[in-house]
Amino acid sequence: MKKITLNKKLLMNNKVLFGIAGAAIVLLLLLLILQNINKTVTCSSTSDQSKNGYILSTEYVIKSKNKIVKSVNIKETITSKDEKLLSNFEKQFKEQYEYNKKAYGGYKFKVTNKNGKVTTNVEIDYSKFDMEKFTTNNVAMKQYTKNNKLTLEGAKKLYESTGATCK
Repeated sequence: MKKITLNKKLLMNNKVLFGIAGAAIVLLLLLLILQNINKTVTCSSTSDQSKNGYILSTEYVIKSKNKIVKSVNIKETITSKDEKLLSNFEKQFKEQYEYNKKAYGGYKFKVTNKNGKVTTNVEIDYSKFDMEKFTTNNVAMKQYTKNNKLTLEGAKKLYESTGATCK
């Protein structure tokens, strides 16, 4: 009779262990799924171009869902004592972002020039962005996309190729 009781206890312990292991696996899978659903990655860089009269700092905040980029917020700051240089950068940024807004959609931007700095704040909403047209005009960008969508890994590789560090 002791043998039957011992076997029942072992069987109960095994069921409990299997239950705990199963719950742990389910939790682990849930965490992995949630981690890939929505993710924000920040990439930043600083380029000291003092010999050219300026320093450029850039920060990219990439928001993605299921490894596809939904939006990128970009903040660029050019610092210089040369007002003419800053005015040229201001003009170039405004022209470039206005062109991109008209050509591809999805752009909101603000460019300011004050206190020895030109600062850009750009938001690219990829749900309103014509990636197919963009990659047709910029063939090298295709390597960062999948099914005409910018991938999170592609965006990180793109920004890292310009010297940024992503976290």
